This record gives sequence, C-alpha cells and structure tokens, in this order.
Amino acid sequence: MNYKKGLLLMKNLIQYVILLLVVTMALYYNAIAQDSSADTSKNIIHWHSLSDYPDSNGVAGAFVGTHNNVLLMGGGANFPSAMPGKGGEKVFYNTIHILQQDSASYNWHTSPGLTLPDSLAYGATVSTENGIILIGGTDGKTVSSKVYRLQWEPDSKSIDIENLPSLPKPLAFMDVGFIDNTIYVAGGQHSMNDPEATKIFWKLDISKEEDLQWEELHPWPGPSRILPIAAAQYKGDTPYFFLFSGRNLNADGSMNILNDAYRYNIKEQKWNVLGDVGHNLPDSSRSVMGASALPSGDSHILVFGGDSGDALMERLELITQMDSLRNQMQVLPSSRQQDIKQQIEAFELKLTDNLTQENPFSKNVLSYHTITDSWDNVGQLPNPPPVTTTAVKWNDQIILPSGETRPGVRTPEVWQGTIDSRTPQFGWVNYSALGLYAIILIGMGFYFSHREDATDDYFLAGNRIPWWAAGISIYATQLSAITFISTPVLAYADNWIVFIAYFTIFLMAPVVIYFYLPFFRRLNVTSAYEYLEKRFHLAVRLFGSVSFILFQLGRMSVVVFLPALTLTAILDMNIYAAIILMGVLAIIYTTLGGIEAVIWSDVLQVFILVSGIIYSLYFIINYVGGLEIVYTTALEHDKLQLFDFSFSFTSLATWSIFLGSFALQFGPYTTDQAVIQRYLTTRDEKSAADSIWTNGIISIPTGFLFFALGTCLYVFYKLNPDFLSVGMQNDQVFPLFIGQQLPMGYAGLLIAGIFSASMSSLDSSMHSISTVATVDFYERFVPASTENARLNLARWVTVLTGVLGTLIACLLASFPIQSLYFFFQEIIGLLSSALAGIFILGIFTKRTHGTGALIGAIISLIVLYIVKFHTPIHFYIYPLIGIPVCVFSGYFISYLFPDHGKKLEGLTYRTLVTKRDEN
Repeated sequence: MNYKKGLLLMKNLIQYVILLLVVTMALYYNAIAQDSSADTSKNIIHWHSLSDYPDSNGVAGAFVGTHNNVLLMGGGANFPSAMPGKGGEKVFYNTIHILQQDSASYNWHTSPGLTLPDSLAYGATVSTENGIILIGGTDGKTVSSKVYRLQWEPDSKSIDIENLPSLPKPLAFMDVGFIDNTIYVAGGQHSMNDPEATKIFWKLDISKEEDLQWEELHPWPGPSRILPIAAAQYKGDTPYFFLFSGRNLNADGSMNILNDAYRYNIKEQKWNVLGDVGHNLPDSSRSVMGASALPSGDSHILVFGGDSGDALMERLELITQMDSLRNQMQVLPSSRQQDIKQQIEAFELKLTDNLTQENPFSKNVLSYHTITDSWDNVGQLPNPPPVTTTAVKWNDQIILPSGETRPGVRTPEVWQGTIDSRTPQFGWVNYSALGLYAIILIGMGFYFSHREDATDDYFLAGNRIPWWAAGISIYATQLSAITFISTPVLAYADNWIVFIAYFTIFLMAPVVIYFYLPFFRRLNVTSAYEYLEKRFHLAVRLFGSVSFILFQLGRMSVVVFLPALTLTAILDMNIYAAIILMGVLAIIYTTLGGIEAVIWSDVLQVFILVSGIIYSLYFIINYVGGLEIVYTTALEHDKLQLFDFSFSFTSLATWSIFLGSFALQFGPYTTDQAVIQRYLTTRDEKSAADSIWTNGIISIPTGFLFFALGTCLYVFYKLNPDFLSVGMQNDQVFPLFIGQQLPMGYAGLLIAGIFSASMSSLDSSMHSISTVATVDFYERFVPASTENARLNLARWVTVLTGVLGTLIACLLASFPIQSLYFFFQEIIGLLSSALAGIFILGIFTKRTHGTGALIGAIISLIVLYIVKFHTPIHFYIYPLIGIPVCVFSGYFISYLFPDHGKKLEGLTYRTLVTKRDEN
C-alpha cells in the first residue's frame, strides 16, 4: 500500500466515524426523550429485616464480626428490668450468638458453651481471614485491656478463643480501622470511675504472627474523644486511617460534641485536618458519634446514623438546672420552695420527653469520598435508627444488628442492606453506536482478509503500511484501554507526578532508531527473537520467545479485564460476559485480517479516543464554570503537583519515575514483538524511523490530555459528589462520567472506542504471539512446511491465544486491584527487564555469549523476585534493578568463561558500524 492509498484509507475511516455520529445523532433526535443523567436518588441502600437477635431486649455495644461464613455477635449490654431513670440496672453479657445462612433464610444458633471469657461491651471488633479480633471493652465497673481472636469451627459448631497481646492500657468506647493486615485503634477511655477521653492511637500488625505487639503512634492534632467513628480506606493507591466526630469528655465531667475529621497517611505517618463531617452538605456539619462506619469500594466510607448530641446536651442542661434548683431549695424558706418544686417538676417532664422521644438518632446514611474530601447523603436507616452497634460486610451485604435506639432502649432487629450501584441508563441510542462500531471492525477484518495470501501479508502486511499509520499503531498498541481509562485516574486520585514518564517515550525514540532498528530491518527478520539466535544461539531465541508469550498472555488479561470493568459500570453487564464478548470480537477480525486489520483499527480507535478526551474536557470546563474554576480548585487541593524531589525507594518520586520509566521503555520498544512488528510493516528503514518518531511525538500532548482530564474529573466530582457511585472502583470514574454526562450516541461511540482500545491491545498480542509461535517454533523446527500450512497455523494460534487470554482475564476479574495502571506497570517491570538486558548484551557487547546472557537473565529474575516479595521497593525501580543485574551478570559470566567461536559481523552495534563504514 503506497502513501496515497494510505491517506485514502484514512479518509474512508474518518468518513465511517462521521457516519456513526450522524446515525446516532439522528436516532437521538428521533427517539423518545431519554434521561441519561446521573441518578441523584438519595436512597441507594435497600433494607430488609433478618431474624431478630435472640435476646428480645436487644443489646448495645456488642462485638460483631464475620468468620467462616457466619456472623458472630457476642457480649453487649442492656437494661432488662427497667429504664435507667426508673431504677433499671445495666447488665453486661458474655453470651455469643451465631447467625447462619441456609438456602432460604437466616437463623440464629445459640449454645450454653458459646461464651466470651468475660462479660464485656463497648470494645472494638475486627474481622480477618483468620478470625474475629475482640479488643478491650468494659463490664460497667472496670475497663479491659484484653484482646482475643475468635475462630468459628463449622464442623463442631464451636468457637476457638486465642489470647492475643493485651492493649498497653485498658480501653473502651474507642473505634478501629483495619487495612493491609494492620489494626488501628483510636480514642476511648481508660476508666469507668471519673472517666476521661483519651488521644490513644495504637496499631497492631497481625501479619507478624511471631512478634505480635502493639505500637503507639502519634495522635491526631485535635481534642481527645470517646465514641469516635473510624475507618481505614485508600486515597488513590495510598492507605489512610480516617477519624470522625465523637465526644470530648473531661475529668471534671464537662463535655463537647465533636464534628471534626482527620486523615492519617499510613505510609508517611502524618495527620491532616479535614473539613468537618458533612461540611459540604446543605445542612452543614454535624456530629455522628456512636455511629458505625464501613469502607466501600476503592474510595468511599459509609457512616450509618449517629448521635447529633443535641438531645444529650439538652439532658445535661436540664439536669444541671434541676441540680441548681435543688441546691436553692436547701437555703430558701419553705414558703418559696413550692415554686422551686414546680419548676423542677417541669424540668423533669422535659427530661422524660427527651428520654422517650421517638428516633432521637440520625436516620441518615452518609458517604465520605476520600479523594474529593466530600460528603453525600445516600440513604436512610430503617426505623428506629440504632447507634452503638457495628455494621459489617457479609457476602457483599451490609448487616446492621441490634443497637441502642434511644437512651436505655435497645432493639433486637437485625437489618440487611443492599447497595444499589446506580448504574447510568445507557440507552438504545448508545447501544446502536456500540453495535455499529463493532460491525465496522468485523467488516475491516473481512476486507483485509482478501489480501492475506501469505505469511508475509499476514505478519508484515507486505510492507504496505504508511509510516504515519504505523506510528499511530505503535502508539495505540501501548495506549490500550489501560492508558485511556486508568491514566486520568492518576491525576484524579493524586496529582501530575507520573506525567514526566511520557517524556521518556519521546527520549526512547532516538535510542531505538539508531541502535536497534538497523538490526531488525537489515537482518530481514519477521520475529525480533530471530536476532537472538543469530547473535547467540537457539536457546536464547527460545528463551526470548517464551518470555514474550508469557508476558503477552498476562498483558492480554489485564487489557481485557479493564474495559470489561468499564462496561459493567456503564451497561450493568456481567463482567465475565463483557470479557468473553470482547475476546470473541477481537478473535474474529484479527484472525481474518491479520496485521493490516490490526493497524488500521488502531488508527480508527486513536482518532475516536483522543477526540473523546477533547470533548470531555470541553464539557467539564463549561459545566463547572470555566477554566479558572478548574485551575483554582485543583491548585487549592494540591492536584497540580508535577515533581516530588524526595529520594525515596518505596514511594513515588520524580527521580524513580523518570529513570524507571525510561528503563521501562526498553521492554516494549526494543524487545516486544507486538511493537517491533510495526517497525517491519513499513516500506523501508527510513519510514520505520519516521513511525517511531511519530509515536514519540504524539505521546507527550496526548499524555497531557489524559492528566488534564483526570484533574477536570476531580474538580467535576468535587463540586458534584452526588454524581459519584458509592462503592465504585477508581478506574470506573471516567466511564461513569461518560455514561452520566455525555450526549447519547456520542457516549456510545466513546465506549465503543474504549472497547476497541482493549481489543486493539488484545489483537496486537494475539497476532504477535501467533507470529512468534509460527516463526520461532513451527517454521524454525519444520523448515520444509508449506506457506499455506504456516498461514493456517498462524490463524489457529491466533484463535487459541485469544481464547486463553480471555480465560485468564476472567480469572483476573476475581481479584481486587487498587490501580490497574500501576498493576500493569508492575507486570512490565518484573517480566521485561531480563529480556531487555539480553538485547542490550547482544547489541552493545562483543564478549557476551549465549550461556552468559541466559545466566544473567535468570539471575535478574531471581533478584526481582526477591525485591518484589521481600522488600518495600517501589515497582518503578524494578527495571533499574533488573536490567543492570542482567547486563552485568551476563557480561561477567562471559568474561570468566569466554567463548570466541561465534562470528559477530553485523550482529553487534560496533560490527554493524564497521561493516557500514567498510561499504
């Protein structure tokens, strides 16, 4: 295909896109009005009752947790005989009750042998894989420092109780957070006699089974408190401990109701003061003391109910006034005491009304979003709303058991809550755009299938691809849906620190052009790993081929899983169905059309995705009120930070991002068959060089667009937190915005583009694996095979690879990952370093032989395994370790045990230059 034909095909592709837009817009204007905006309903949690707690009086302050598919509820306190103001005495319990689920219902299991070692309440509970941990508490007279781990044995229906290290001091009325196998305890009081709130902040790392011990941490920069609300949750990829509200209780009996909020950076061990609880809501900030909190999704914390403190402060004021009047009566003459008695009786009536008022506690379920520091009212608790209970997550459901419904009164009711994901209505217009796009992709596969008469056509497109199309395809291959969806999340959740990595793609271009490209073009290879056999020997070639295939299978799973996650957020589709659908479509058009269909579909999807980002930026900037609002809001909340000059090996820093990203580029641009194959589809070496420059040049402005979009998304949801979907993953934020805000038809087209971006990466991996399997294995070991046999094999390998990658993606869907972008970068850093080191040894050294190169690669893999699983070193540094280890180890082994039998003319950079100079 010559240059003019390439332009003509590009023109036709643009016409297809315009046709799609025209058709979908026509459908939109002729359709019945359909609301695609966000569902701003405030009741996203649906409650229904389970079996009542066995004690009909209910309990408050019980220990609640889940283990081995049962809910355990033990201890607690109530007033079984009479209200506290009428002579009732609070009773504390040690009984344990087990809630089990069968096929149709939930039922309580009780037994005389199911008891706690002590009668306790108002401690804290943490559910872990290895059991339920009970911390502190009180029996009404003393405060406990004991810590237990309870494990439910389903076969014997018994509980194993293990003593863990006691707290440094007795503690009750505190709260806890649990993240990354570490328990954090905050607030509480040490004594029931002359109680006083504390600023306790302790942690226990339960992963250190051989050395369990509590560690004291620096407390928050605010008042001491009891009955706080605590939770641990991520902000971006950084874990935090959050502390909200509570009650300050002083030794003199005075108290203050608190509505403040704090955030503790676990990695940096620093506290930050946040806006008050509910600071951005219409009815302003409020106290939620005594509430229960649960982390939800990647960045939300749900707070259930709570006590505003208004009724409590009114009671205290009434009691203070009555005490003052009683003191006056003692010094007043009897003639005036009657008036005082009447005033006291009036206050007593008010106190009774206060104690018996219906639903004195908040019914609101609040959500706090850790990234935007914003609150939203997302639902209502069932009547009567309880406090001093513990909400737990059980089988993806929220369980809210028993608790206090008004002073002295408990409820036996147990509630189960289900969160409505509030999936946007995608609409048939958007589905039409998505369907039309899929038809065009399959049509491209059929169109190019008529040109694939030989393996040279199927693998290299007969060198017909224009340089600019090959460059865009290189960019699209590395772009993938991961870049399109997850890169904006970096700026949305954190800042612009990672943006500098895009400059390393540009800096890699001259390295590839001047040092690597000549070998791939002049040696007339189809597979990049053919060079390794020419330079070293067959074993090195096979090592490179197998390493590449394994890496690509892992890559395929990630790049399919992410857009499937997108589709489940927008289309309310089962994630496994979405993965299978994408896999099937990619298999069809790649198997049919070969590399030519792959490259031109890449060009089409880049055009759609970049235009989608530009339109999204335009939409958000206009929606929030202009560019100045975006800039000032982002600047105020430190979202525009470009550099971090700390010299850290364990967290993101500018030096490690820049150097690590540059080293990371050696993997895809010098060893990856999926990329190198694009170098070989152009007419000549100069055209290939132009394609590499094209990729490097467009990476920087498009990277800027990705990060600008992330910042705009932050501002959009900061100003409109009610549009966020509670429990969502961070990587769903851009797809959520597409489904909520963009016009119908265009949203469908953009989702189709994301779909295509994933399939573009999938088809590149499938096709390059097919190339490697056919050239490096079948053709290498069966040289007498016919052209037709090789072409048929290539197509069958494409199909089988697509099926296998799809199955791995389904497996990946069952694992939680905080950031898919970082996860993908970690995979590249771990698996590509050894192969990059081998190519460096082959091209830049003459002494290194095949055995040395293989030993260097193996040592590199071993070292990276140790670094990954036994050190806290950040993954951006992996290639800075893996590549040098491979190079130095391989060279050193070759130096110790030299092999001078291999002729290297034209196979190293030095001999290639010498040969070129001689010519």
